[in-house]
Amino acid sequence: MSNTSNASKNVRRFLLLFALGIAYGFMYVMPYMKSSFYDQMIAAMGCTNAQLGSLMTYYTIALTISYLPGGWIGDKFNPKPVLLASIFGQAALSFLFMFTYRSYAMAVIIWLLMGLTGGFAFWPAIMKGIRLTGTDEEQGRIYGIFEALNGFASLLLSFIMIGVMAVVGGSDLITGFKSALAFMGGLSLVSGVLVAILMPKDAAYGVSEEEKQKKITFKDYVSAFKIPGVWIMAVLVWCYVTISAVASYLTPYSTGVLGMSAALAASVGTFRTYGCRLIGGPLGGYLADKTFKSVAKEQLLGQVACLVTVGIFLILPGGTSGGLLVVLLLLVGIAMFLCKGTYFSIQPEMGIPTTVSATAVAIATFVGYIPDMFVHTMFGNWIDAYGDAGYTRILIYGVGTAALGAIAALCAISQSKKVAKRKAAEQAA
Repeated sequence: MSNTSNASKNVRRFLLLFALGIAYGFMYVMPYMKSSFYDQMIAAMGCTNAQLGSLMTYYTIALTISYLPGGWIGDKFNPKPVLLASIFGQAALSFLFMFTYRSYAMAVIIWLLMGLTGGFAFWPAIMKGIRLTGTDEEQGRIYGIFEALNGFASLLLSFIMIGVMAVVGGSDLITGFKSALAFMGGLSLVSGVLVAILMPKDAAYGVSEEEKQKKITFKDYVSAFKIPGVWIMAVLVWCYVTISAVASYLTPYSTGVLGMSAALAASVGTFRTYGCRLIGGPLGGYLADKTFKSVAKEQLLGQVACLVTVGIFLILPGGTSGGLLVVLLLLVGIAMFLCKGTYFSIQPEMGIPTTVSATAVAIATFVGYIPDMFVHTMFGNWIDAYGDAGYTRILIYGVGTAALGAIAALCAISQSKKVAKRKAAEQAA
């Protein structure tokens, strides 16, 4: 009977992770939709290229400044209502934009509001919700599976949107654009319903009843800033974000310097973004939980893998075979997602209490995503100023960042030992 009960519980947890992965994947498709529907948006909205680009600036600003107060909300309230408010709010914005897309002022307001539905409390709350679906010993696998499901959801939605554009819109860009918005809103509603059905209100695997009952105070919120593990986690996020930016330049580097065909490079780049997530996330979680029994040690492996795979591109000669380049580009992607799939699951090892988990994620995200604000511009300036030599600078920067990540992972290993020692002493007492 107990085996049946455990099996049922595990199926429900997997379905919940799937629902969260879908909700997460859908949450960020609309604000970034110009990457897939650029021409359609220009045609429908009648805006300039600069105006369309500036929507992302408004979105990023709202997203960034909302993280820290959102962390407080994510810890103050149960994750479920916070997630549902964000998901259904995003669906409402999709439908609102479908009826007001000709007003650029409304578009700005909607993109600012999406910074709140996708940032603010949603991001910390969904990370905390994922943490609560597994015990401390399962965190690597839990986050790894979520990362894979998130990648699957993003890939699935991309194909659905492309299909909708082709079938409904045909050559009519505006009809296709409005249809895509309708499907985005509808699918967001579906993901919200799934979360509402599958996410227990109070379930928290591996969390004591005392922790469940404890309500976060402002003092607890401030204390999260003083936990060394929070800042170690922030550095690990910083390094992944930077290496991800470096990896995005491997596509033009492979075509312009190493001689790879543009079509092949684009295909590999797409698979690196989505396909490698399906491999690297679960693999990293399995290694963390089963092989190393430590997320910190798995993070060290991931950072060293990034250092090696990015570093190899520094010594590759022009004319390197396309087959070898494909393998190396995919290895960079897998290495990246070995890091991304588990960096938030390091919290128990760092001694971060579940009561301030959302705040810890908010701090790490706020700090960790700062590179996105400057590295792309910096890298572009290097290429403009130095030509092909600019790519060498980018690669060296990536190797240096991975080295910093390895050092942070070593600090994490040391910190995890201190936390384990402290827990053992408390249990003995």
